[in-house]
Amino acid sequence: MSIVHAERAPKPITQDLRSEPRRALTVAVVVAPVSAPAIQGTTGNVSAHGMDLACDTDLRPATRCEVTFSLPIGGQLRALRLQACVVRSAPTPDGFSLGLVFFGMPQRTQELLESFVWS
Repeated sequence: MSIVHAERAPKPITQDLRSEPRRALTVAVVVAPVSAPAIQGTTGNVSAHGMDLACDTDLRPATRCEVTFSLPIGGQLRALRLQACVVRSAPTPDGFSLGLVFFGMPQRTQELLESFVWS
């Protein structure tokens, strides 16, 4: 799936402004920056508009990427591939914690994420 850049990527943030509900989720995630090799990580939590993940590689805020992961919905794993932008990167003892915000997703995907977060 190719990334269509029809929307502007969100600007990086320097403080935690998260106000929307999040749900803990620990699944494998592949993050493919537009101009760099893909990296693998593990999700920490997900919201209807973004996620927190742990990985070994630092990505700078404002980096656009494609994120692939699975959501457990209705007893099945639902694969998602979303456009995202890094809004936060912080070193951790084991690597890096990245905050990503999703953008340009179809309404149905938005509804799936909201359903997962609120279930």
